[in-house]
Amino acid sequence: MQKTDIPSFITNSGIFNDSELEKLSRIEQLPTDQEIDAFKYDSEIQELLNAFIGDESTRITHQLLKAKDYLQRDEVKKAWMLALL
Repeated sequence: MQKTDIPSFITNSGIFNDSELEKLSRIEQLPTDQEIDAFKYDSEIQELLNAFIGDESTRITHQLLKAKDYLQRDEVKKAWMLALL
């Protein structure tokens, strides 16, 4: 994947620096819809999603911040799954 292939809502968020975007672009295959769907039922992710019901903009920001945290721990697949929810 090229950095230019990363969805614009991620690249334009201002949350990720160039090296983090580079990490995202190095994934061989994006998570499947089934993997993403299963991931959203993780208790930590449910807590995050439920904290911002009714405020989509803030929810997305916090999702991307958590995805950034996953990237810093080299959990690229989890970062993608959270960003793509």
